[in-house]
Amino acid sequence: MKLPNYDPSVFDYEIFPAVVRLGEKTAFSLGGCGMDCALTPGKTYYLRFIGQEENNSSLILDISDWTRYDGLETAAGTDGRIRFEHSFFREQIYTVRLAEKDEKGNFIRLSDLRIFCAKNDLYERTPMRGNTHCHACPSVDGHEDPFLAAAHYRKAGFDFLAITDHHLLTGSALAKKAAKSIPNGMLLFYGEEVHVPNAYIHAVNIGAAFPGEKGLNSWYLENKDRCGEEVRLLAEKAKDALPENVEPMDYAWRRWIADKIHEKGGAAILAHPFWEWDAHNTRDDVWRFLAKEKIYDAVEALHGQEPGCRDSNMEAAFWNELRSEGIYISPLGADDAHRRYHRWDYECSFNEVYSIAFLKEKSLEGFKEALKSGFTCAVESYQAASERVTATYRLTKYALFLLDRYFPLHDELCFEEGRLMRDAYLGDENAVSMLKSISGRIERLNKRFFGR
Repeated sequence: MKLPNYDPSVFDYEIFPAVVRLGEKTAFSLGGCGMDCALTPGKTYYLRFIGQEENNSSLILDISDWTRYDGLETAAGTDGRIRFEHSFFREQIYTVRLAEKDEKGNFIRLSDLRIFCAKNDLYERTPMRGNTHCHACPSVDGHEDPFLAAAHYRKAGFDFLAITDHHLLTGSALAKKAAKSIPNGMLLFYGEEVHVPNAYIHAVNIGAAFPGEKGLNSWYLENKDRCGEEVRLLAEKAKDALPENVEPMDYAWRRWIADKIHEKGGAAILAHPFWEWDAHNTRDDVWRFLAKEKIYDAVEALHGQEPGCRDSNMEAAFWNELRSEGIYISPLGADDAHRRYHRWDYECSFNEVYSIAFLKEKSLEGFKEALKSGFTCAVESYQAASERVTATYRLTKYALFLLDRYFPLHDELCFEEGRLMRDAYLGDENAVSMLKSISGRIERLNKRFFGR
């Protein structure tokens, strides 16, 4: 697992809450972590609030004179913490610069902390990191027990997961069943990678289960004639209205897959549209049309496999081009990992490509609502590289703030839980009791970090 490149100030000082509601007066608590950064009780400290999108150099005439930004001075309490109230009036990242004065009265910068001011529609949502396309041993080319794979994702900081084995709902169903007896904070979805009528059409089913806890692929194989006739009628009905370069049967199969997933309450995701198998997995004009007509709920704007995947580069560019045309489809990142423990050159971008979804509630319905409302980001970070986010500008700046400030704290808690999930699944009774004892830690972090 790659070492994260954290900003030291995240672990030197803490400020809570770190996300605030636009225009609302908020009570903050700021303190040092350990003796190296301890604040002196009774000593006066100085704070300056610097909006990332509001460079004041034209007003203060000297870009280096940060002391002239708005701020306040206050003394640390007997517990070595600074408490203050402040309101912010623009949705953006703010630097909270902590400073003291030397014996000559000159300002000395101690640290730059950051907070994010969010409008209410964003503030009320909880960020969750997850993956909606990966494989375990039920896949013909997959590896690892489904629940052990889920535990490994939790250890890496994932909040939601769908195991999407080829043609099968089995892996995700097994992981969900095991999770019922092992305390954990993950949101596990039913999932499968759909390949009907043949392997060249790829889609991801999230959440839809057919009778007998089967997936769409299995249902199709049991009802081939009926399904084929439904698709033929869709193609016949649509052929005269389709744009040029959208072949009727190609469209009809993709439309039929999405419709069936929706009928069972799931979310339909357009999988790695520019993955190359002789040619791109999906024609440009087909992607454009499916997105414009809102037939699919989301698209893998970034997907894994080989590091630095050129397909993802084009997918992100095409996603942005569609936005310039007024067409929006929620972006997701998926690693498409077929194993987690062994590094190889193909189909193993575990923890290097993923999604951030902003949920009103922790459930499948909450995830679907986030897709429908456009509150998702696709993220990739290969090896020691910084994260690259594909999303709207608004969500990109929020996601980058969270990747710097929130997820380092969040992921440390997930790591311990993921290890214990694995041990509990393999029969360690002590691990079960330890999981119960640490239950709710992320919720408590969220209450402090987001102030709600």
